[in-house]
Amino acid sequence: MTTTVKAIDVRIGDRLRTRTGLELTVTRIDHGLLGRPEFLSFVEDSDEQWLKMPAPQDGEVELVSRGAR
Repeated sequence: MTTTVKAIDVRIGDRLRTRTGLELTVTRIDHGLLGRPEFLSFVEDSDEQWLKMPAPQDGEVELVSRGAR
């Protein structure tokens, strides 16, 4: 089961689902995308995969699970 959260509330370690159904564990959050400062990019850079998911800061994303704090 997933829930929707504001993109600005995503933390390192959170697991997200992309619109295409892929999942990533956030290991890095980049601010700005292609010169657009209003976007965030959630990145998983691990031995398993490299995946980047952009989202507007004021948008919502699908949260699969919260990472450990």
